[in-house]
Amino acid sequence: MWLWLALSCAPREVDAALPEPVSVETIDAPPRVHVDRQGRILSLVDGHGEVVHSEPIGIGRGGLLEKTAMSDLVTPTGTFTVDLVLQTSGEHDAVAPEVIARFADEPEFAALLSGEPGLSGLFGNMSGIDFDGDGKPDRAYGEAYVGLRSDTAVTGPKMRRHSKSRTAYWYSIALHGTPVAENLGAANSGGCVHVAPALLDRMINEGILALGSELRIADGPP
Repeated sequence: MWLWLALSCAPREVDAALPEPVSVETIDAPPRVHVDRQGRILSLVDGHGEVVHSEPIGIGRGGLLEKTAMSDLVTPTGTFTVDLVLQTSGEHDAVAPEVIARFADEPEFAALLSGEPGLSGLFGNMSGIDFDGDGKPDRAYGEAYVGLRSDTAVTGPKMRRHSKSRTAYWYSIALHGTPVAENLGAANSGGCVHVAPALLDRMINEGILALGSELRIADGPP
């Protein structure tokens, strides 16, 4: 009996051929988004740092400068967090709770963020604005819009009213669609990142861009 106990308690030899442990964060994790402002390219980067997909995007027409105000038309650089998701389908619509709380005392804004008509009404407002003054809705944001916030970069006031129509809408730095294909690969935006419809749809539907997701905008590849 004592012999058996001694043998059972003896330390086992470690098999040197065992593989190194794999970080849980790299298993089936969605790729992260990296926007190269200088190259005007959006890349999806996997957990090993490999680029798994890239496409042209559009940036702000204010140039490769430091953003100091929304009016400077510059796409900011830094690390950003998604605080709003809007789609024409409404399937993945979401807004950060802190934004709802921030505008809780403003009835018109509050009704678009958490009441009726809600986020679908918000995106409807945004799609219906006539920014260029030709008398027709511009549908300037395409089929989807992903709002961004940052602790270090200018990203906008969020909710406001259009200067002419007084329509309530979301006003911030974002990744969003565009009805003008020529905007992809160009510097034509007011500071937002123009993204091809299929890519933007994929990133939202696959959870690559969801509430709380982080992405990077820099001058150079990942």
